Amino acid sequence: MYLVAGLGITGQSVLRYFQAQGEPCMAFDTRETVNLSSLQASFPEVAFAQGASVPKAWLNRFDTLVLSPGIAQSEPWVVALKQLGKQVIGDIELFARAVGVPVIAITGSNGKSTVTTMTGMALQTAGYCVAVGGNIGQPVLDLLIDEQEYDVYVLELSSFQLETTYTLESVAATVLNISEDHMDRYEHLEDYILAKTKVFEHTDLAVLPEGFNPLGMTHHAKVIRFGCDEKTTLSDNEFGVLHLPQSLISECEITTGGGDFLGFGKTPLVAVSDMRLQGTHHQLNALAMMALCQPFHVNAEHFRHVLQSFTGLPHRTQWVGEFHGVAWINDSKGTNVGATLTAIESLGGQVEGKLILILGGVSKEADFSSLQPVIQKWCRHTLVFGRDKALISEDLPEVALTLVNTLEEAVNQANTLATSGDCVLFSPACASFDQFKHYIHRGEVFMQQVQVLQVESAASESVALPEEGTEKIC
Repeated sequence: MYLVAGLGITGQSVLRYFQAQGEPCMAFDTRETVNLSSLQASFPEVAFAQGASVPKAWLNRFDTLVLSPGIAQSEPWVVALKQLGKQVIGDIELFARAVGVPVIAITGSNGKSTVTTMTGMALQTAGYCVAVGGNIGQPVLDLLIDEQEYDVYVLELSSFQLETTYTLESVAATVLNISEDHMDRYEHLEDYILAKTKVFEHTDLAVLPEGFNPLGMTHHAKVIRFGCDEKTTLSDNEFGVLHLPQSLISECEITTGGGDFLGFGKTPLVAVSDMRLQGTHHQLNALAMMALCQPFHVNAEHFRHVLQSFTGLPHRTQWVGEFHGVAWINDSKGTNVGATLTAIESLGGQVEGKLILILGGVSKEADFSSLQPVIQKWCRHTLVFGRDKALISEDLPEVALTLVNTLEEAVNQANTLATSGDCVLFSPACASFDQFKHYIHRGEVFMQQVQVLQVESAASESVALPEEGTEKIC
């Protein structure tokens, strides 16, 4: 018997999976405010409970706890169950025990949703029937029980999901990058890294960024590395940026682009200039995607099609609008310092003027001091809002910044501070749950507020002003 703990999106997918399998289970949530009536109606055979701990009468009725990723294993009631000998697994582990086709597993602090999406696109372009899910959106167990027969699953996995995953086998896996995140859940950065690198325990191909040597990787896995340092040659197991002389470009019968190509080994694959999204971090994402597709029949034309057509994901350095010569960028998915650092460095060199940075929210006990040098280099001013604004400001003592309470205040202040040629970058480096439902809600609010300013700007410009010396008639 299973106990499903945590009845949000993941927990409900577990209930659907067990229902489809005819597997009996019980369900529990610590939140007293959750209304269980609709779940009880949908799963009448399941016993439900709420409270600070699992009912004592249930303790001898289940052997395995299926824990939602949002619940830490350090919670006292979870620790007590483990001491009683209960096995703790997650939805990814249930998936791993049942899946029968190849899996690509993708994790990292930043960029994993983008790489997951592009990898799915490349495989689909090459003719594979692909399921894309996990932390990116649709729960994996829902994909497992739908009516489609898939050739491959491409999964975005969080560190929280990997904590309770033990037997997932993959044909390719990657940790795209590591930056400090979720320090409110992990005691040390090393604990976070160990959770991430569990993705390599049962993989055939480990796709690693240059310079990253994880302890959790199995010795038998083949290794491919990727990186963006411009080179004239690449090793046989390396994806990178090839800078080719014109004579060699002609020999390769490549007629588009300049001298820089995304390549593998000695083979140029896609001209950098062919990419719809420009910038170093977009190149890194593309190289990781191409490396992850190595176990499959995907060629340069498939990659080129994806990179020419992919415009990015919502809330990830998403262009919102431009007025009075000021561009507005929504990077609400920038939920940690590393993501915001990347966004600043990527956009800073592209704008004519300076950046106006908006950040803030729930800091997750992160250290923001690494932002100070790049803010000083690229930003005209920084606006900090939300619950932990004072803590964040303490880490940025040499930055010109203003503390405000809400995102709306920050947007209005940014509109006042920005001048033509500037870019307002909303990249919070924080979690959103102090003032919003999630990062998507936060990004939508930002875009709505920018649109209001844009409409007001357009209305003011359309009003014809009287000529000097004439009387205005109202």
